[in-house]
Amino acid sequence: MTKSYSLLRRNPNYRKLWLASSGSILGDWFNQVALGQVTLSLTHSPAAMGMVLLCRSLPAVLLGPFVSPLIDRYPKKMIMFISDLIRAAVVILFPMAILDHRGTFLYAGAALLGLSGVMFAPAQQAAFPLIVSNKDLAPANALSSGTYGFLSILGAAGGGIVSSLLNPVVSFLINSLSYVWSAFYIFQIHMPENTDENKKKETYFDSLKEGFKEAAGNKAAKAIILIGISWGLAGGGYAILIPILGDMGYGMGGLGIGTLYAIDGLGVLLGALFVQRFIGSNHKRANWWYGAAYLTQAFFFALLAQSAVFIAGASMLLLMRFSSGIIIPLDSYLMQVHTKPEVRGRIFSLHNSTYSGVMQLSYASMGYLYETVGIPVMGLVIGFVSFLCGLSWLLQMKTFTSPDSIRDFRL
Repeated sequence: MTKSYSLLRRNPNYRKLWLASSGSILGDWFNQVALGQVTLSLTHSPAAMGMVLLCRSLPAVLLGPFVSPLIDRYPKKMIMFISDLIRAAVVILFPMAILDHRGTFLYAGAALLGLSGVMFAPAQQAAFPLIVSNKDLAPANALSSGTYGFLSILGAAGGGIVSSLLNPVVSFLINSLSYVWSAFYIFQIHMPENTDENKKKETYFDSLKEGFKEAAGNKAAKAIILIGISWGLAGGGYAILIPILGDMGYGMGGLGIGTLYAIDGLGVLLGALFVQRFIGSNHKRANWWYGAAYLTQAFFFALLAQSAVFIAGASMLLLMRFSSGIIIPLDSYLMQVHTKPEVRGRIFSLHNSTYSGVMQLSYASMGYLYETVGIPVMGLVIGFVSFLCGLSWLLQMKTFTSPDSIRDFRL
């Protein structure tokens, strides 16, 4: 924690980006809990929950690879700032679903929210190495992941309380204000950008082709992208499972959803602290733990799906998300150090869009499979996919540990 405080104190640009991200994360969790409660209360269908999540993620799949050259060509600060302002307005659509008692606004709001944020995440990930030094990059990713976990606890618990005791509309308004908060701090960041005139003269299609060429030829980046695709194919089942267990499985409604999401956040926080304390900037450890965490995630996810009692399910969820808390910062860190600065935005956009792409199949199918095959069986299937992801990385990680393969971070 001392290192985290030091990084925030001595790097004002990272501190502003951290403050921006913290605000929007907190608001997003208020949205997540309220959206799960409203969708299930209006539709009483896990399949409908999957469709809402599908609508939110589909824009990243369809547009992600094609907008990726814009992320490397235009200022990332401007992309994030405009995205936040648009999302602040779009979130207002969700209360309309409650007031009108129609699920149409849920689907429309989810789709527009995904569309307005399609470039935000890859721009933010590509911006890290522009404002953080080489030695601080892994701790910065871990701090951001840990912050996500901590705020998940607050946001999920707060969202559950507000949605249950007050009204889900209040949660959606808090989410909208959180994007305004984020835009305010992003506007103040000084971020050095690539001003290479040759890159500006490069055509859109040449820029797009260069991104795909880097992804195909970079062994480490390709492995991370393929693992993301594999986990995404099953991982959507996790996103749907939490509201199903909290509301329908354990019969606790919005409070149950919020409590499980809070436990989710605690697990991610503990995993991120583990990365900071025991992995740090040690590249070999990062490679090993990235694969090992997928194996432990597989085991505890399978047990989570077998848990019919809240205490047992909550315990397995905590351990499962502890593993995820190790994976999340290492995924970004390993991709950052293994990609060239001038194509980093395109690689992250491709990674995010392909991961989200297969998530769509998962969202569309997992709700139906939970209803027909059953949660325990699908839990074993999803756990097996996570196991294969970890095993594949561990079998080939020796080819990624050479210091010669680590790129210079700064432009």
